[in-house]
Amino acid sequence: MKRITKQELMAGLQKMGIGEGDILVIAADLGEIGLVEGSPQDTILNALLETVGESGTIVGPCFTRHFFMHEIDKKYVFDIHKPPTSGSLSRIMLEHPKSERSLHPTNSFVAIGAKAKQILAGHDKNSLSYDPVGKAVDLNAKMLLIGCVASSPGFFTVHYAQQALGLTHKRFLKPKRGVYYKDNNGEVKLFIKKDFGGCAKGCYKFYSYYVMDGGLTTGRMGNANCIAMDGKRAFDVAYNILKENPRFALCDDPLCGSCRASWSFNKRDYIPYYLRKIFTGGTKKH
Repeated sequence: MKRITKQELMAGLQKMGIGEGDILVIAADLGEIGLVEGSPQDTILNALLETVGESGTIVGPCFTRHFFMHEIDKKYVFDIHKPPTSGSLSRIMLEHPKSERSLHPTNSFVAIGAKAKQILAGHDKNSLSYDPVGKAVDLNAKMLLIGCVASSPGFFTVHYAQQALGLTHKRFLKPKRGVYYKDNNGEVKLFIKKDFGGCAKGCYKFYSYYVMDGGLTTGRMGNANCIAMDGKRAFDVAYNILKENPRFALCDDPLCGSCRASWSFNKRDYIPYYLRKIFTGGTKKH
């Protein structure tokens, strides 16, 4: 079976208008790309890095676990080496010798390239979750989805728009969640999470608006479907829609607890959600 080469992956990125000097904020399902020559780190990661060149930067989520306070695991302590739960791209980026990682105890980001330190600077226990996305957008970053257009369809600019509008703080009853972390002196402390991005399954609803804006580019990286867009344009589209209708990004699943029973701006779904839970015995993982 023919394996996909680094040059073929780079060609796919370049066809989407990605090139030298670009800053990319990436969400990915690397398994959708298919079999590649060599290891994913040597082929996929280097294809991204060589496409943007030494003056460019790639940024991705490096999220880790958090817990309801009554279930908190005292043995689980976040530090800069804690393995991420946000997919294989996060892991291979973190393993790169030139990677930088922010210090936010639950929503850290990882970056490699010329602007990595600038984008991640100060993102720690005192920050909101999506601050690095805003910094990248201010530096004219592009948003890129690789292989997860259907399974996890949102650009990070949706969550950043929710944050900018104060929506990530509007949790119903504000149940406390947290995690232990090590500070710069190695002392273990408790972090209480301030904000939540919520479910991303409804982010596909923005796509037609991206298309109408004229900024959405589609393509392929190996076998993976990809979309890309200028970060400022993607943010503006999401911000303007969510400002008028905060419920717009909610998913369509009537048993999604995150969308149906978590937000103070969606009180109308509370009773129908709990009635469905009672009469169907339905559960949801979000």
